[in-house]
Amino acid sequence: MHIENHKIPFTIFLLLLHLSLFCILFFYPYSAQAQQEVIPLKVAWKEQRLSVIAEKAPLSDILYQISRQTRIEIHGSERLQEPVSICFSGLTLHESLKKLLAHINYAIFMKAASYGEILPTRLLIIGHRHVSSLEFIVFQGDEKSEGELFYNNLQGLDLNTRLIKIQELLEINHPHIEDILYSATRDSDPLIREIAYKQLHERGYRSVAGLLLNDSRSSNADIRKTAISLLGELFGSGELFGSNAMEILKDATEDDNTDIRHMAFSQLSHLAAQDGLSILRERLTHPDPEIRIMAIEAMTSKGEEFALEAARVVLHDNDELVRSKAEGLMYELEARKEVREE
Repeated sequence: MHIENHKIPFTIFLLLLHLSLFCILFFYPYSAQAQQEVIPLKVAWKEQRLSVIAEKAPLSDILYQISRQTRIEIHGSERLQEPVSICFSGLTLHESLKKLLAHINYAIFMKAASYGEILPTRLLIIGHRHVSSLEFIVFQGDEKSEGELFYNNLQGLDLNTRLIKIQELLEINHPHIEDILYSATRDSDPLIREIAYKQLHERGYRSVAGLLLNDSRSSNADIRKTAISLLGELFGSGELFGSNAMEILKDATEDDNTDIRHMAFSQLSHLAAQDGLSILRERLTHPDPEIRIMAIEAMTSKGEEFALEAARVVLHDNDELVRSKAEGLMYELEARKEVREE
């Protein structure tokens, strides 16, 4: 009896061991297969509705699959590598994109389908946003260019945000960047207008020369001032400075706006060599004494030789302020000469 009491538990132990091994061997292939069937990303587009299941899938991969199935063009998504876990079903394409891009700034181009629904046709990723997304909607088929319509969406933003958006658009080289920059030359802020002109010039858009010449005669004094301030800086004495540009600067020295007159004289005085000098000399005898004084100052900024020439021309001017300006300038030049000779 003593031996039998030990044999029974041992037999049971062997049975349990064999049963455990059988279970492991039998179920292992199914367990491995189940692990392989875990799909990190599934995108389905059916009857104009989108469903997405993603488990830590890169956002760029999700957008790629959406683009492949829906035929929407997506630009700039390759930078979105952060893992995303999300699940939704039966949403419109626009609703789906808003859900996926909850912290992304983007522009979406829409057009009407044959059955009346408004459908997204193109998506442009602009950049990340820490709090919530910023969406710009552009409706295609408008008489205005897509770039102009796109920029119109920026007009309601504050200056700093507009500057950030323009910089982001430049960095990704938006497909309509030329039209966007042309629209930006009409921005209410002179800083943005200046950036737009300069970027058009740096990117080699030759039509910016004609734009500057045209805007230098604009009825809008602010646009006129910005354009005139850049004529010399961007083009110097290059081919732009033909008769048209010089005539514009000459006319601007008589502008109704005092700031623009100062800007025109400043541009003329900073041109290299003899460029603009004939206009400055002509303005020394202008009927308006204020313009004569501006001409004296512009000549002076070109160097002592030209300052002395201007002072001698107006030394006996019929206006007391102009004469005083000339006398003071002569005295200063004489004092400098004496110091050098000592």
